[in-house]
Amino acid sequence: MLDALKQTKDGIFIEIEVVANSSNFKIEYNEWSKRIKLKITSPAIKGQANKEIQTYFSEIFGSATIVKGEHNKKKTIFVNSNFEEVSNKLSKILK
Repeated sequence: MLDALKQTKDGIFIEIEVVANSSNFKIEYNEWSKRIKLKITSPAIKGQANKEIQTYFSEIFGSATIVKGEHNKKKTIFVNSNFEEVSNKLSKILK
């Protein structure tokens, strides 16, 4: 799971891949793509999926911004936090 995290001096980038319009919400780590995989219930129409993603990560880390891949299933999320906090919280969620 640590492969999906990239540390910068300002915070952490989280590499994710999204499956929109799923029947249930699910989060897991994809070892092949080295990304956090999110199955979300919102459709990828008019920013609904992006809004659900940002809301989910903001609830965990206080704030989250999609900085890459707004119109793609592979996205990069930025959270203003340290590496240890992000990895600990994601490890608990992914168990």
